Amino acid sequence: MRTHYLIRHIWQTGLFLLAIALIGCQAETTQQVSAEPSIEETAAVPTVSVQADYWAAWESSPHAHTYALEKGPNDYCARCHSPQNWNTAAEIDPPPNCVSCKFPNEPEPRIAESNVLIPEEEWQDIGCPVCHQVEDGVAEADIAWLDVSTNYYETVSTSTELCEKCHADSETLQHGRHISDSVHADFTCTDCHDAHTTTASCTAAGCHTDFTTRYPVDIPEHVDQVDEQECTECHSSVADIHMNILDETPVACLECHEYQMGEYAAARYQSAHSNIHVTVTCIACHDGSEFEVGLIPTEGQWVTFRTTSLLGRESSAPYQSHNVQREVACIRCHFPDNVWGLPLDVEGTPDENHSD
Repeated sequence: MRTHYLIRHIWQTGLFLLAIALIGCQAETTQQVSAEPSIEETAAVPTVSVQADYWAAWESSPHAHTYALEKGPNDYCARCHSPQNWNTAAEIDPPPNCVSCKFPNEPEPRIAESNVLIPEEEWQDIGCPVCHQVEDGVAEADIAWLDVSTNYYETVSTSTELCEKCHADSETLQHGRHISDSVHADFTCTDCHDAHTTTASCTAAGCHTDFTTRYPVDIPEHVDQVDEQECTECHSSVADIHMNILDETPVACLECHEYQMGEYAAARYQSAHSNIHVTVTCIACHDGSEFEVGLIPTEGQWVTFRTTSLLGRESSAPYQSHNVQREVACIRCHFPDNVWGLPLDVEGTPDENHSD
């Protein structure tokens, strides 16, 4: 009897311990399933050894260097500039300390109670997890936008839709890039911009010829050329190629090549696309938004400038216009008594426009 009781006691104790172990496992499993993923878990940074080329390209991009104290890196700006540590509960305080920011004319930053200044060592820039879902340190090929307010990814149909999550205009800030009805109206952002370096080049992308090397000298054969019917006498094969690659057959050669014909036209065209203008960006001439054109002395480049108004203050800064047109107005730079000492147009008629 005593032996039977001991065996039964041991068996019951074993079942009790097994039940406790199973309950513990079940509780642990339930916790793992129901727990919300943290931003840190969702936004794991891809390892350098995997997708190294993309990682290196990103590190050279503006997206990897978004901390700039004079631009106010705080909870307000972090929504786009460092979304992975953006405080979604941040609020804008009343003036003068609306948000934590640093004005160029003030030695110390202004600190807002509801919008703290995020230290540079905590800044996370615009990393891979903002545009890609990342799993085990590897970013998925498909693009998606990380909504840090919900900690879930939002599906986007194009790269433009993704970029416009941040590059948009608001009541106080103008970060949008408006293509409008320009010749690039149907383009997406990554049709021109490398997705990781964010750089864009009219010629490096293979869309446009490098005109600075294509027409470095005058074309004597075109000096007396005024009759487009004579074009095919020398360019019959080129004409055949054009008919095959153009969507619509052009009515006349001079619709595109008028500024290669005649003494004045040839000189003007080649001057515009020669090494004389090697420091002039394409958009400085081909902007269709009528922005001002000016020189950035530190970079030695001519670009477009945009004047904006914020809280009653106007400021002018370099702005990469995206509204592109073929027509060019040389008078934007070559006007009488211009501050750069630039000469008037080739023939001294700066009031004329022309197309390339």
